[in-house]
Amino acid sequence: MSLDKSTLINKEEEQETEVSYPFSVAVRFRDAAKPYSFGCYNDRIRKGDWVVVETAQGLEMGSAEADALSVEKYGLHMPTRPVIRLASETDIRSYEENVHYEQEAYRICAEEIESLGLDMNLLNAQYTLDRAKILFIYLADQRVDFRELLKHLGARLRCRIELRQIGERDKAKMVGGIGMCGMECCCRRFKNHFDVISINMAKNQLLALNTEKLSGMCGKLMCCLKYEDNDYKELTDGLPKMGSQVEYEGGIYRITSMNVMSDEAKLENHAQVVFLSLKDLREKTIPRKGVVMQKRNEGEKKEVIHRSGRMPESAQSAVPHVSMELPSMAEKKEKPQNRRQNQNRDQKRDNNGGTVSREVRRTGSSNSQQNNSRDNNRRNDNRRRENTNRQNNTAPKPETKNVTVRTFGRKKTQEENK
Repeated sequence: MSLDKSTLINKEEEQETEVSYPFSVAVRFRDAAKPYSFGCYNDRIRKGDWVVVETAQGLEMGSAEADALSVEKYGLHMPTRPVIRLASETDIRSYEENVHYEQEAYRICAEEIESLGLDMNLLNAQYTLDRAKILFIYLADQRVDFRELLKHLGARLRCRIELRQIGERDKAKMVGGIGMCGMECCCRRFKNHFDVISINMAKNQLLALNTEKLSGMCGKLMCCLKYEDNDYKELTDGLPKMGSQVEYEGGIYRITSMNVMSDEAKLENHAQVVFLSLKDLREKTIPRKGVVMQKRNEGEKKEVIHRSGRMPESAQSAVPHVSMELPSMAEKKEKPQNRRQNQNRDQKRDNNGGTVSREVRRTGSSNSQQNNSRDNNRRNDNRRRENTNRQNNTAPKPETKNVTVRTFGRKKTQEENK
């Protein structure tokens, strides 16, 4: 009992020592994806001011993203870290100098890693504002023994050194990138912690199990698979699995497709293709296992039945088809190729399909036009015959190839051999 009382007293003392801040400020650090909340005692801090805050690493400097807000008025989350002060000129100068010192420390650490032959991929180096501590962030597949590296770095940098190993997802969050949706990565933009993503989430959403399309910038499964997983679980609750056999209206079918968004499922057997709604699939079908289905005969067409309540594509208003194909060579040859043929065609139209008024006007010249058209037709027929005879008489010449033979460093052609 004494131990329990002592623990309660310690907790009460810790609660009394906790400081409550009346105002909260959102502070964004350099290369940070999102701002963090810090407490202060007054509302003098305005948007864009540089402030010095206390973090788990030590003293750091960042910019205020908004004006100081009252915690009680807006019901904000109580911050646990305070704002030390508004940044002075000395703080801003040391903050700018740290950028140069971090680059130099990164170079030194990379040299030591290479000299020791460690399997580490150094990503970043961060100094605190007072340069009392430096943080090295690296990527590695396995645990690395860096005790010798710490000795070398301590001798050259002369400050507290922390080496932190991160994974691929943390690297993507730190570096950032654009996802396949066209937006910035979720981990970089707003996520505070990483969710556990499994391949079962992709199966619940009836996605193709293609790891390349389901993987993000980090090479792991995308975080967005978690967002709609609960909704898909609710919509597919009680439905048979994809590819399973079910009995529907006395026939055995196999589920070949299922679309939750359009509320439609596709059942197939050797004779029919049935489209059902998910409600009918859940209520009117009976799961069957181990049933041998009959194979479809060659050339046999399946009957398509739509019972999902949706209008089939064949019944929808068809869009008039516009052919974008180029005319074939046969069609081009059928077209007249010279002016004489065009004239003959026009003359035939005038002779055969002309109106009565034209015939009355051209009574005197009709006989002469008919004679001319006959002569033209004869000439054209003769030309066609001549062309066909020429094509038949001209046989394709055998292809001759120059064969070279290398003898005593000199090439001989086929003519020299003859």
